[in-house]
Amino acid sequence: MRLILALLFIAQPLMAAPKVAATLPPIAGLVAEIMQGVATPSALIPANAEPHHFSLRPSQISALREADIVFAVGLDLEPWLARVEGSFAIINLAETASEPLPARNFDLSARAESDPHLWLDPGEMVAWELEITQRLIKLDPENADIYRANEFALLQTLVAAKKQLENIGERMNAEGLRLVVSHDAFQYLERRLDVPLVGMLSDYTEVRAGARSLSKISRLEGPICILEHPELSAPADLLPNAPRVMLDPMGADFAGAPNFSMHFYQHIVAALEGCLTPQ
Repeated sequence: MRLILALLFIAQPLMAAPKVAATLPPIAGLVAEIMQGVATPSALIPANAEPHHFSLRPSQISALREADIVFAVGLDLEPWLARVEGSFAIINLAETASEPLPARNFDLSARAESDPHLWLDPGEMVAWELEITQRLIKLDPENADIYRANEFALLQTLVAAKKQLENIGERMNAEGLRLVVSHDAFQYLERRLDVPLVGMLSDYTEVRAGARSLSKISRLEGPICILEHPELSAPADLLPNAPRVMLDPMGADFAGAPNFSMHFYQHIVAALEGCLTPQ
């Protein structure tokens, strides 16, 4: 009898892991950490692509249509996603976090649009992590214990990154530092650091600052650090004495690597050290 039961058990088909997709590499990295040991989500947008104007290739559309669930930012960052027909559920993670900040004009006043770059703040990612885990458990209860264990480990990573950024923000404020950004993508990071922004060189749609804005920034005095986007660097002659640090909001160097979140935020912390006076 035991042999028959064992054979029947072996004959039962194993429940297939859910097919999961994520739009941006940072979301794919977050989901992959929660799904570790179960399956690997597909990232729809390459790390070097611009999400605002991205177009899916036929192979990506096919993969998307086969997905059970797709994790996205929302806030109109991925308008192309709604144009793909399929039975997959779209989870806009921005809806689970705190109230999004408004994007900014060159005079730093608020725009009507929301800033979608919430993943730059690990504190915001805690809510995303919890939402992703609950969605996966609902879809795949057989692996709930794995998802919860991975969630706990990831939570520790995010909390540690949040504290590290707050610490470096305190050090930046102690030096009286202010920030100029080459692209309006770092607002949530600025808020976590609690360091003031005094100028930006391109807005969130990649429109470049005009002569008047550049002239105003060039006359800034006091300690300034320039945060540069890899695709939108600052003019070489602008504030030549200010330190510059390169921050990639997509984490291209770590896309697809294990423990994405740890590497991503450690890279940001290490880069920001470049703003500070060497001890």
